[in-house]
Amino acid sequence: MAFIKIDDITPGMSLASDLRSREGRFLLPQGAVLSERSILTCKAWGVTRAEIVGHEQEELTEARMAAIPPKFIMQAGQYIRPYLNHVDHRHPAIEEITRIAIERTAQRIAAGTPVWCDDGDGDCPHCEMVPGKSRLGDDGPRAVLHLVREQVGLISMPDIFYKIMQVMESPFSSASHIADVVAKDSSLTAKLLKLVNSAYYGFPSKIGSIRRAVALLGTKELTSLAFGISVVNTFDRIPKKVMDVESFWKHSITCGIYASLVSSWKQNLSGERFFVAGLLHDLGRLIMLKGMPDACREAICLSRKERMPLFLAERRVIGFDHAHVGGLLCREWKIPGSLEQMVRYHHAPAKAENIMEAGIVNLANLMASFTSPGACGEGVIPPLCATGWESMGIDVSDLYPAVVLAERQLEEIIQIFIGRE
Repeated sequence: MAFIKIDDITPGMSLASDLRSREGRFLLPQGAVLSERSILTCKAWGVTRAEIVGHEQEELTEARMAAIPPKFIMQAGQYIRPYLNHVDHRHPAIEEITRIAIERTAQRIAAGTPVWCDDGDGDCPHCEMVPGKSRLGDDGPRAVLHLVREQVGLISMPDIFYKIMQVMESPFSSASHIADVVAKDSSLTAKLLKLVNSAYYGFPSKIGSIRRAVALLGTKELTSLAFGISVVNTFDRIPKKVMDVESFWKHSITCGIYASLVSSWKQNLSGERFFVAGLLHDLGRLIMLKGMPDACREAICLSRKERMPLFLAERRVIGFDHAHVGGLLCREWKIPGSLEQMVRYHHAPAKAENIMEAGIVNLANLMASFTSPGACGEGVIPPLCATGWESMGIDVSDLYPAVVLAERQLEEIIQIFIGRE
């Protein structure tokens, strides 16, 4: 008898112990024979594993991998492993995420689905420039603040952005207030309604109005989503020669989905807030690309050539990294401090006021990076913060169900956020 991942459980298996939801709600008794319907019910309640009679997880994992031709598993491993220079291979979460990434990549290769191709030799458009003296030296702290304020002044944010900011700042915002603000922007309204009616939420009936969406999600939660959508709409016109902005937002949205899923494993956390934190975690990169494109390209080149995390390459080339810039941007926008902390410390959760919250975004970013390694120019997968992982108190068996669930939601959410009308 052992715990089996929910996606490896099949009809006819028997429970070796009582099954409860994460909140402690009794679902099924010991000895119950599982049906397709009961398995779906367990998934709906957020169950990620169950103790099953007569089965071991290792045998089921091996059977799943055995169904994939070995040549595709080998190709997937050759593709993934060059990006693992800066992760702790001994950490159980890294072992599990690497195994999942190889399995899912092998399945994509077998199906003929394109995967991001990077030959790893550093020969990229960014490397055509001649490296220069980009580091800002002792004036770095003042320079980074000047960069952020200068770019904020140049960015033409829509009126709806500032109205949403007022709602976020006000402790007296009501459901009718946010509904009235959002309803004045037809494009934002359409995207929000598509989002709340998507598989991401899975409401049993169609939500036809913003007022109904506010009633179901809450004022602050819907405001956070509206804020995230307005930011994406504003930063969607960066030239492709500077960055593939579509790949950037796909990574950011993927990070947001994982952050929301991981946060759902803990009680009393707002999934919307973590989704937005994941969505915005790399926003500092866009600010830096707008204000110092040559230095950013040099950092990307260094990251690819030396196979080092981009945030470390940025520190070496420029003197600060995109997480620092993103945190200052959040502060300039006066968005809630908890979001600022998650963005600012997504590469260093141990420095955050709330280690667990920053740790969730750190883990989500790593999982999103495994989805398409190198797609945004980064030379390696960023490291997992062990302290952040420990603060979450989750099990590695939770990771595979999260990947499966994220894959079901991803394309629809990406289309909502960056699809053309």
